[in-house]
Amino acid sequence: MTHEPAPFFRRLAARILDLAFCLLLTFAVAIPVGLVVVPVAVVAGEASEDVVLGLGAWLCYFLAYVGLEVFLLMRRDGQTLGKGLLGLRVVPAGEWARPRLAPGPATARMLIIFLPFVFMSLAGSYPESELLDGIALAGVFASLVSLVLAMLPGRRRALHDLASGSRVVRAPRRKIELKKDLLMTLPGRVDLSKRP
Repeated sequence: MTHEPAPFFRRLAARILDLAFCLLLTFAVAIPVGLVVVPVAVVAGEASEDVVLGLGAWLCYFLAYVGLEVFLLMRRDGQTLGKGLLGLRVVPAGEWARPRLAPGPATARMLIIFLPFVFMSLAGSYPESELLDGIALAGVFASLVSLVLAMLPGRRRALHDLASGSRVVRAPRRKIELKKDLLMTLPGRVDLSKRP
């Protein structure tokens, strides 16, 4: 069964929504992570405090992103919150493929989306480093290449789609069921048969 590739601007809007949802979830994750990170930062001293707090912020964002990108793709039939709202779904590429992404490809896809943001955050680091600025530039380049590939008519597959063997296609829209969907972002076994 073939699926129609997702339109570029709808796909871009879904990514922006997912990033916004990720920022919201980051604040929820920050509470338990902060209980560990803040005391470590206080003990580390003034010089290391910014580094510890910065790493703690990235850890919160990473954990939220894993929940929204990996676990939701696997448990919500290939739909993140943004993709569900805009009628898109991530499916394995190829006619032979299973209907859902396996954990390995879902994780690879998430890392390839996430790492350019990490790289870009290194720009203008203190102390200044040409190496870090070069890594930041590589992140910008990877993001631009993904955007161009997703815009190309035909398959419309970004770098993360090509690397993970996935593609984004049109699908029925899906509303957010907050309690159920939040449970799906957690690691471990989640019983989805019980309705909230």
